[in-house]
Amino acid sequence: MNYSTPPFRNSLELQQVFSHVQQRIQDKLEDYAAYDFTQKQSRAFNVFFDLAQEFDALEDLLTLAVLIIHSMFKIHAEIYILDQKATLQRYGCSTGAKCVIPLMSTEDLPLTAGPFKHEGRYCIPIRGKKVDKELLPITPVGETLGVLALHPDKPLDAKYQLFFEKFTNRVGYQLHNRLLAFKHREHLEFIKSLVHDIGHNVIVPNMYFKLLFRQLDSKMKAMRTALGDLMETSMSSPILTQLDYIQHRMDEQYQEVYRHFQQTSLFLETLLRQSHFEKGRYVLHKSVVNLRERIITPQLERFKSRFDEKDITVLPFCGPDSEHETEAGEAMLVTADVGLISQVLANLFSNAVKYTRPHDEPSGGSTGGLPRKYLCCAVSRLEDHFGEGLDAAKISVITSGPPIQPEDAPRLFDPDFRGRDVGREYGTGHGLFFAREISLLHEGAAGYETHPLGNCFFVLLPCEQKLQH
Repeated sequence: MNYSTPPFRNSLELQQVFSHVQQRIQDKLEDYAAYDFTQKQSRAFNVFFDLAQEFDALEDLLTLAVLIIHSMFKIHAEIYILDQKATLQRYGCSTGAKCVIPLMSTEDLPLTAGPFKHEGRYCIPIRGKKVDKELLPITPVGETLGVLALHPDKPLDAKYQLFFEKFTNRVGYQLHNRLLAFKHREHLEFIKSLVHDIGHNVIVPNMYFKLLFRQLDSKMKAMRTALGDLMETSMSSPILTQLDYIQHRMDEQYQEVYRHFQQTSLFLETLLRQSHFEKGRYVLHKSVVNLRERIITPQLERFKSRFDEKDITVLPFCGPDSEHETEAGEAMLVTADVGLISQVLANLFSNAVKYTRPHDEPSGGSTGGLPRKYLCCAVSRLEDHFGEGLDAAKISVITSGPPIQPEDAPRLFDPDFRGRDVGREYGTGHGLFFAREISLLHEGAAGYETHPLGNCFFVLLPCEQKLQH
């Protein structure tokens, strides 16, 4: 469950849930009236439910089920549970640890049908829930998790057959939950171990790379100085000219590699932060930052080569239609997790690389002679957006191209959703969902709107201070 939003978005949804639950209560009361269980049978349900909450281990639950049947109804019982190979294994027996009841042949049993008789036993398939079957540590057959086998001294009448079927259903639901909880605990233990491995084998070595980059930068500066001195004290020669050219190209390539390393390290250390795994959610490490300097400019530099490859021109200013857009020299200060908000912007830029298209207006038209394909990243301030005195910083990523279809627009930030205009571009539909979730964690928002220059995806973050020059 996402605790950042209330469970009910409106009164209509709450009323629908209320009506459904109320109807199910009424249906169940009518069912129990029709069952007409005896007092002893009703007590068996109560004892099972009470003690099922007391015992945590799976073996305790299965022992509880067979012992209630034997203690209260004098009928011996066994429980068989499917394993990972969908083979039935006996896990519970009412005659004790050294079960004296011979094992039942479990081959070719009709597990997806109703109760059946087999080798003198009255067998009832144990069915679990329909949801999360793929997460169980066993392999169900349909919805069947196992079999409850009874050994009555005489044939059971219809009312007792119905009771034991309903009792087995309760066992099935509890069994499903226990198996699921076991798998979740196993999963959590693996994640804890994995996080420590990541810290030891990924994060720490990555920090060593930072030291190597600093050492390499120092050596390149020394080489640059030596080459400069040599050119000043020596006569010009083709070899020196070539060395100077190579030195400049190496500097450029080094700076590009280093910028890429910085951003990759930032994302790596942010997304693999140990506290995320310990808390089971994103944990923000906030600081007051200059939005353009710390987040927008590094991402624009990082994506420059990719924009160039796609012939996308980055516009320096989006024009008067971008409400109160700040100039490049102005500082918009926000309190944010630099790594996560940088990743949000990177997702928007990554989408821009894939989906920016030529604008519809011909050159010299109402678009003012804009390039064929373009992108603009605007920063604007929305006064009192989050309440009186609570301004919002709006980061808008505006790209050229036809507007997104109106029927797709409301779902763009849904998990795994991809619009019908994506063409053959690869994508998972997770990037915008991530952008929305991280924005909400910052008590902000993310959204889409049409814009005179094309399509606009935006992120809203609370401002902490006024603009500074």
